Amino acid sequence: MFGNSDEFLLTLDLGAEQAEDVERLLETARWSREQLGEDGLDFLRGFEPTVEVGRVLCCHATPTSNEDVALPETPRDEIGQLEADAVAAGHVHQQWLRRFDRTLWFCVGAVGVGPWCEYALVDDETLAVEFRRIPFDLDELVADARAKDFPHFDRWVQSWKE
Repeated sequence: MFGNSDEFLLTLDLGAEQAEDVERLLETARWSREQLGEDGLDFLRGFEPTVEVGRVLCCHATPTSNEDVALPETPRDEIGQLEADAVAAGHVHQQWLRRFDRTLWFCVGAVGVGPWCEYALVDDETLAVEFRRIPFDLDELVADARAKDFPHFDRWVQSWKE
């Protein structure tokens, strides 16, 4: 799925997102672009904003935006027209599930918000959703970032300790 961070890496434009330290974000994005190279950037350009898999419409934030925020408490009238049986999203980095009228909406979670990777399994027939979380080695991640001379490394490492 084509998300807001993918778009930022390609355009270096934050869009509607508000940020306090724009220069730090731009420096990190430029570093990331160098790490990806043209092949990696071309790979990102190939991402689609939505993908249908069986009865599930997959998107980054909402089917019409990679920046809109949908949360469990979001009013139904802010979601827009939904034709899908189920929507799988991830933009808000939280695992949650609810219904908007007849549409099951679930947020699969996050990678890199804590020392784990979150995801969801969904049965295409019954639309049963099972949330999963698996840990990863934070020390290995930090060592790799240090070895690659990740910009603003000290600030980034501190964010993992919070």
